[in-house]
Parts: sequence; structure tokens; C-alpha cells
Amino acid sequence: MHTVLIFSGGRRVDALILSAWPDRLRVVMPGRSETAELRMVDGRWKFENGDRVEIGALMVCEGMGPAHFVPRTDVRTFSAS
Repeated sequence: MHTVLIFSGGRRVDALILSAWPDRLRVVMPGRSETAELRMVDGRWKFENGDRVEIGALMVCEGMGPAHFVPRTDVRTFSAS
């Protein structure tokens, strides 16, 4: 499963989700030799060093919607007209 992580300052990084729980994500990102872990703390995702991270996009598999990873979030869909 792929995602886009948005770090403070607006830096965006593509990542591959290796494992996921409602309060924890393990991801691999380009340029890093080790996996990284994100944790849900007080309703926000935090990187290993404590920096806040937003989930900018999720490309999910069948049967797993965004609510599994980002609780209490409304799914929004945009289309061009």
C-alpha cells in the first residue's frame, strides 16, 4: 500500500506501508536503509523523532478504507468537471 507523508514545513515523501494498525504504521521511504514507524499520539501521527506527520494520500487495497488508518476522518473525493 502506498502513501504520501507530509512533514512539517510541507515536505512530501512517497512511502510504502509495510504494516498498519489503527495506532501505528511501519513504512519504508526512498533514501532510508531502515523502516520507519509512525505512531498515533493524541489523534495525530508522529514520526519516530516526534515530528508531526500528515497522511496526504492513501492508495488502499480492497476492504481497507482510510478510516482504518485515520480514525474519525471523513473521506473526500474530488473530480474534475
